Order: sequence, then structure tokens, then C-alpha cells
Amino acid sequence: MGDWLLGSLITTVVVGLGWFFFTQVLPRRVADRTARPPEQPLTQLPGVEDQPVVQIDAEAALSSSKMTHDVFLSEADDLILQARVAGLFADNLLAEAAEKANDAVKLRPGSFAANLMVGEIAMKRAMLADTPAAISLLEQAAVSFATASEAKKGVIDTYVGRAWAHLERAHRLEAEQAAAAYLDASEVFLKGFRVSPQNLFILRGWGIAIDGLARTVGDRAEPVLAAEEGYRLALAEHRGGDHELHEWYAGVRAADEPVRIPMPPVRDRF
Repeated sequence: MGDWLLGSLITTVVVGLGWFFFTQVLPRRVADRTARPPEQPLTQLPGVEDQPVVQIDAEAALSSSKMTHDVFLSEADDLILQARVAGLFADNLLAEAAEKANDAVKLRPGSFAANLMVGEIAMKRAMLADTPAAISLLEQAAVSFATASEAKKGVIDTYVGRAWAHLERAHRLEAEQAAAAYLDASEVFLKGFRVSPQNLFILRGWGIAIDGLARTVGDRAEPVLAAEEGYRLALAEHRGGDHELHEWYAGVRAADEPVRIPMPPVRDRF
């Protein structure tokens, strides 16, 4: 009787364990394997494991970028000098210089020197181009000079270049578009005057911008009167009231034809 009870107990335990295994443990293992992709070793390229890990030095990368930037500007500057005596080939050389300077801007978008040079080259190319192409180049120049002004505050050359870009654009436009460009030039010349009240290029360019505006919309137009009032106050402040400039401006306003003067150099290159 005792053997029978012991055998029955063992049988019950074995059956219970088997049931638990087949109904609980085995289904979970199958589910886990189905949900997870089989583990496979990553493909190894021959010799890769022997290659050292190269650490990138941020300071060295910046230094390399600055060196390349400077090389681009140096090459662009050489092309500008060559263009001075290149005659019919000047525009080709200036276009190549523009590519070099723009590459420098791409490397260092906030570069004062690169943006100033891009503006200068665009101005030079505009002087050689027909009106549609010149307008586009002058707009680019104004943007580049403005960017240079943001990169280095208080440099009068950026105001001279930007205002002259608007001035030259106004000379090539007509009616309302010309008037808007003359006003843009006048406003930038005013900003330049606040930076450097004694700068003659600012004061002469400013006077020519107001004269162009008056010839476009009329001497008694409100924008002309407002601009001229500010200009006369500036002339009074310049060296305590420079009579030579008062006389010069009177001559500009009385001239039969608009007075034109070339943009002065915006970079000290020597």
C-alpha cells in the first residue's frame, strides 16, 4: 500500500512539472526568440580593427580653416590687382576673385575681411556690367558691406561701401525705384556720419545722394527737405562748419547734370 502511494505521488509531481513546462515555460521561450532577431556578428572589414582612432582637435580644425580662409583672400587680392591693368579681361579676373572671396566667406561667414572684399569686388564688377547685371551686383555689395559692418562695428569703410552701392544703384534706376535707392544711400551716409563726422567721402557721397533724390522727385518734396535739413546740420557740425563743403554742395545742386564721383577705396591694402 505504501509503495503504491509513493508511486502515485511521484507520478503526480512529474505530470505537474511537465504540464507547467509545456504550458508556461516553453511558450515564453518561443515568444522571446520570435520577437528578437537572431544574434549575428557584425561584418568586420579586413584590417579595420588595427586602425587607430583619430581624435579631432577642434582648435587645430579652426586654425586650418583660418589658414585656408586667408589663402583664399590672398589669391583674390592678387586677382584684383591683376584686373587693374587687364583691360577687356578685367571682368574675368574679378569674377575669379569673387569666387575666391566667396569661398572664404563660406569657411568663415562672420569674417570682416572676407565680406568687405566680396563687397568691393561686386562694386568693381558692377562698374563694368550692363544695367541688369549691375543692379544685382550692387545689391550683393550692399548686403556684404552690411554683414562686414556687423562683424566689426564702427569701421567707416563699411558705411562708405554700403552707401555707395545704394548710390550707384540709384544712378541706374528710374522714378520711384531710383528715389528709394537714393533714400537708402542717404540713410546709410547719415549712419556713417555718426560714426565718423569728419569723413569727407561720407559727406560728399551724402550730398550727391540728396541731389539725386531732388532731381528724381523734385526740390520741394518732403523726403528731400527732410534729408537736406539733416545734411545741412551735419555740414555745420563738420569741423565747426566747413564753408568749402557748403559751396561744394551748392555747386552740386546748381549743376545742369548730376555730379558723379567714384567710390573711394574701402580697404587699406598697402
